[in-house]
Amino acid sequence: MMSWARRMGGVGRGEADSGMGWNAGKDKVTGKDGSGGRRRAGWLGPKSILLGFVATLLAGGPAAFSLPSLADHDLAASAETIEFPVSRHTLSNGMTVLISPDRSLPIACLCLYFKVGSRNELPGMTGISHLVEHLRFSSGSQNFPPGEFDRIIEAAGGYSNGGTTKDYTLYWEEFVSSALEEVIRLEADRMRALKIEPSNFSREVQVVREERLLRTENDIFGTMHEQLFAHAYVAHPYRWPVIGWMKDLQAITIDQVKSYLASYYAPNNTVAILVGDLEEAEALSLMERYFGSIPAQPPPPPVIDSEPPQRGERRVWVKKEAELPALLVGYRTPGARDDDLYPLMLLENILSSGESSRIYRDLIYERQIASSAWAGLYDGMDSGLFLFYLQMRPGQELEEGERALEEILRQLREKGVAEEEVEKARRMAQVHLVRMLQGNSHRARSLGYYEVVMGDYGQLFSVLDRLEKVQAEDIQRVAQKYLDPDLRTTVILVPVREGR
Repeated sequence: MMSWARRMGGVGRGEADSGMGWNAGKDKVTGKDGSGGRRRAGWLGPKSILLGFVATLLAGGPAAFSLPSLADHDLAASAETIEFPVSRHTLSNGMTVLISPDRSLPIACLCLYFKVGSRNELPGMTGISHLVEHLRFSSGSQNFPPGEFDRIIEAAGGYSNGGTTKDYTLYWEEFVSSALEEVIRLEADRMRALKIEPSNFSREVQVVREERLLRTENDIFGTMHEQLFAHAYVAHPYRWPVIGWMKDLQAITIDQVKSYLASYYAPNNTVAILVGDLEEAEALSLMERYFGSIPAQPPPPPVIDSEPPQRGERRVWVKKEAELPALLVGYRTPGARDDDLYPLMLLENILSSGESSRIYRDLIYERQIASSAWAGLYDGMDSGLFLFYLQMRPGQELEEGERALEEILRQLREKGVAEEEVEKARRMAQVHLVRMLQGNSHRARSLGYYEVVMGDYGQLFSVLDRLEKVQAEDIQRVAQKYLDPDLRTTVILVPVREGR
């Protein structure tokens, strides 16, 4: 399968083949160093997570499930399993805590999901969520000077990382389990009393501005991706980039950042996840000791989805120095909690996963008109886009590629898919996402994603059943419903010579 980083784009291009990883198709998780994260250790985006929970579930109920081992020949059928118990708790200040012990190795992970992303921003302050992420890494706190956070984590044999998306912001640390109390203390101090000095604020604003230049304004795909979302949405905050508009970044003040922190980085707007070598009672006691006294704040205002229906195709032309013409297309799809997500996930595999997928087979192998072609599903909390990217080979006209892509989709809408394609797509989803669940940090981020975006971490226990219920006619139905030419936005890259 195509990496999530590339499927979902956004602000950076630091990861793997991504350009915006979850950033490339979706507004990526953008990180402190401008590469989509600090010392990135492999990011799981929402859909990546969704697809990967298709592991064999334990019959024992919603508090645990089993994962196959990483046998390449048959992940889903492997008899070796890892039990994955999960429990939910609420601290006295309203913070949600999920705990999942796994004593197989003496390591642990603490992950914090804050229910804030670029969808929570306002015009004139775009990019503030991502800027706050930078500041939380580079600033000191009441009891720890700048740089001490990383020093302590690394001394414990661990690493820290974080990211910002349209829907949420998250931070995580993985470390030897004996350092659990110290890591919890560090994160609590950062929530309670972050110290943002004017000099550091100015420095990080400049870092983010340079990141925007590098990853968006001076990057071909970054520019196309930004223009796609800016035109696919006319009212919803998804229309602006996670990294923000340049003039907004220049105008944001330190007082605005402090107010934003107080409102959105409060304990009652946070989900904490602890996974690994730990005792549930002890971990919960430590969380209450260090986080429980941080006062709750009034709930932030809700995001109003006032996006009107799209009533016809929107086309945008981007003139930029480039060698080859390309296009990026987005079809409006429902939000992550909609039941149609599951047939759309399998449809993505049928269209774009592997050399036998319809897009690769037709445009790259048989016709040989495209040098790059892929599809990817961006599943936002409120709504999504089914993305298609196409770059032509030298000497090939973009119009021919666009017609060929539309013919693939027309055949899909009119004739549907074969049962063999559905089963293969389902199997690929299982294998890919079972892999994604290996390791404490992946599990922690997965649990947090389901709790925040899907509304309940327990939803992951129904994914296997939902995917198993998808039939060929469901895939044809969603193709007809969502891959409608009247619901698409098309960004066309027009190559120009230098200096024009």
